[in-house]
Amino acid sequence: MRTLCASAFGLLVLSSLAACPPAADVKTSDAKSVMAATELPSDPAALVKIADEQFALGGAGYKNAQLAMEKALTSTEWANQKPGFEGHYRLARAVAEQCTVDEGSSCQASLTKATESARRAVELAAERVEGHYYLAQLIGFSAQTQRGADIKPMLNQMVAESETAIKLDEKYDSGGPLRMLGTVYTRAPAPPVAIGDPEKGVQLLMRAVAVAADHPLNQIYLAEAQVADERYQDAEATLQKARKLLSDAKWNNKRSEWKDFLAKVERKLKAKQGQ
Repeated sequence: MRTLCASAFGLLVLSSLAACPPAADVKTSDAKSVMAATELPSDPAALVKIADEQFALGGAGYKNAQLAMEKALTSTEWANQKPGFEGHYRLARAVAEQCTVDEGSSCQASLTKATESARRAVELAAERVEGHYYLAQLIGFSAQTQRGADIKPMLNQMVAESETAIKLDEKYDSGGPLRMLGTVYTRAPAPPVAIGDPEKGVQLLMRAVAVAADHPLNQIYLAEAQVADERYQDAEATLQKARKLLSDAKWNNKRSEWKDFLAKVERKLKAKQGQ
């Protein structure tokens, strides 16, 4: 199978679909509003609990989780010891979640601090998947800001962290580490510009499907990789599976968004087939 050629970094990388969709039983109705830091308690454990509650709400909840973790991490003694891992990786997650929804100014303003926290999470608990997983995502978002620059070193860092996350727990987030790395290989520009390799993307996304075959995104992203790798009949069959999965009531909150992405993959397939 040929390697897909691409000349623009815009073909790459991470969206909320690729990286970290909400769990099936999580309702994604918006949090009421963005909290004020003065409304929050000071105890780090209480703030971690608030962050988890806000993650479950989606929308403004991601910003609230960020605020809660930023306040928790002002407790430097807690932040710099093992328990601080819980705050650092949640801060990284909160910003990654926001960037998947909107890569605008709010995302960009938070990337540096969140990436530092992700790296700190890795330092505090290198054996845990979360720090590596969210660090890889944040590197990806940072790379997308480097217009015209050589992004290959950042992609190499992203791949290294993704591979570590896969080794630690490839099942995390319904195969999230596999889904993320597979999408990178599918969408990245081909060598020598970057590291794109749709065949590798297919292999990784097939593993994601093996981990969580009932997750629509694993199927949709596999289909996208199959299109990129000119496996058109396989892509048609995979898209049929994805459509069937999306009809399940447990995906009600994400169906519209994910159907839009499925439709984009369908259009890519038809274009490749000359339909």
